[in-house]
Amino acid sequence: MSPSTASISRTNEPPAAQRRSEERRVAYLVAPHFPVAVERRAQPRLAGRPVVVANERLGSAAATVLDCSREALAAGVQPGMALSRVEHLCPEATFLPPRLDLYRSAAAALFQLLDRQMPKVEQAQPGGVYLDLGGLEGRDAEAMAICHGQSQAIARELRLEAAAGVAVNKFSAEAASLSMGENRILVLTAGTERAFLAGLPVSVLPVGDALQRRLQLFGLRWLEQFARLPPAAVLAQFGWEGQCAHRLARGQDDRPVVAGRGERSEQAGQQFDPPLDSLETLVAAAARLAAALAQRLDISFLRAGRLAVEVQCADGAALAAERILAEATADAGRLARLAETLLRPLRYRERVEALELTLSDLSTPSMHQLSLWHTPQEQAAEAHLRRLAARYGPECFRRGVLVAPEHRLAGRRAALVDWQ
Repeated sequence: MSPSTASISRTNEPPAAQRRSEERRVAYLVAPHFPVAVERRAQPRLAGRPVVVANERLGSAAATVLDCSREALAAGVQPGMALSRVEHLCPEATFLPPRLDLYRSAAAALFQLLDRQMPKVEQAQPGGVYLDLGGLEGRDAEAMAICHGQSQAIARELRLEAAAGVAVNKFSAEAASLSMGENRILVLTAGTERAFLAGLPVSVLPVGDALQRRLQLFGLRWLEQFARLPPAAVLAQFGWEGQCAHRLARGQDDRPVVAGRGERSEQAGQQFDPPLDSLETLVAAAARLAAALAQRLDISFLRAGRLAVEVQCADGAALAAERILAEATADAGRLARLAETLLRPLRYRERVEALELTLSDLSTPSMHQLSLWHTPQEQAAEAHLRRLAARYGPECFRRGVLVAPEHRLAGRRAALVDWQ
């Protein structure tokens, strides 16, 4: 199936040379609801049925929703929701245990496929990647054609449906891709990012739960409300994390595309003199290290998918344990609890001289896939575009359409027409 495409552009732009010096081109390609898509690929009988993937073993008191299908979303299910509530909202859903290794293998295959064809690819999350489209500044039709070709390759070789967004930065590109649904491509022309983001809820910001709660307490429900606040006031009320999120809400994101598939890591350690003989003291030290690591990740807008602990004992023994996280996080409390879970079962024969925590599988935090809108995604996206056209005038926007998908020149495969 060929993905449909759209483009937003604004007239009265600065001269071409100046505009190109200010633009970047970043694409975000994602297989929406990746765990569900991988499960359906392995079990075709699940197609069209509501599916819920848990983030813990089924039956566990801590089990919540890791991912769910669009059918389950329509019934009110959301990622992070307790399974007990899901059973009331969508009793006909098929509940599946998480198969993290399967999802990571599928994500690696997606990354490798695109990495073979594009000069710079960064894995953002399992099932989502950023593409650096440098050189295509001001050439939206060609950027759209490239995304169309990559989406077709994903469908042909991996049997997964993809969506794509193109913008001047990572955050705007991801918002564009996740707002349109499967088999869709949306291109935001430089200068339209803030207008496009204005209608999205603040819940799409890649920030911690504490900041999300504070935004809600201040009555800030939409990015447009948050973006209108003065930067100095945001810094005073919400700190550095809030200031970074405020720039995203305004369509400003300076993060470059960093080629790689989660190879980066963050480490923190502590030496104990004299050595520790109390497990509780060791757990408290791990919590402090986890908090320091979480702060580093938040500053860089990163989340960790794996936690490892290593303990050095006075007799020279090295004890180690690690855990793959069902959902990447930078939450200090969650990391501290996981570190405690890993430390308590270790068999200590001597006092502890050193402790080290390592966070790896680092990725950019994701928005909730295809749940940006409160009504069905395609209808809501079209309604949002209509509101933008009403605000800026119908002559200010153009729609991208594929006119010759197989043309050997990328620039001839798509064209921009008047927005209707």
